[in-house]
Amino acid sequence: MINNLVFKEVLKYIHQKGYIKINEISRELKIPKSLAEQVIEELKKKNYLETATPSNEARCNFCLLKSKCRIKTAGVIKSYVLTEKAKRLLKINS
Repeated sequence: MINNLVFKEVLKYIHQKGYIKINEISRELKIPKSLAEQVIEELKKKNYLETATPSNEARCNFCLLKSKCRIKTAGVIKSYVLTEKAKRLLKINS
């Protein structure tokens, strides 16, 4: 079972950075990559994270990596945003 503190720390990190990069979460929070992946999956299942799905024409404009990306293929990178439930947990004003 994953400690609730780990869930909150991952949610805070995502809120601060605005995106998910498993390797960064693992490194910054000093947790194994496998644990970071497991936490993200649990947060999605518990409705603390939802997939950000912009329209087809806006996908590259929406992407935080657009200035460095060489792929330029819509839908390659999945992004997630905090749900209202997660914001309430962290006491973040929407």
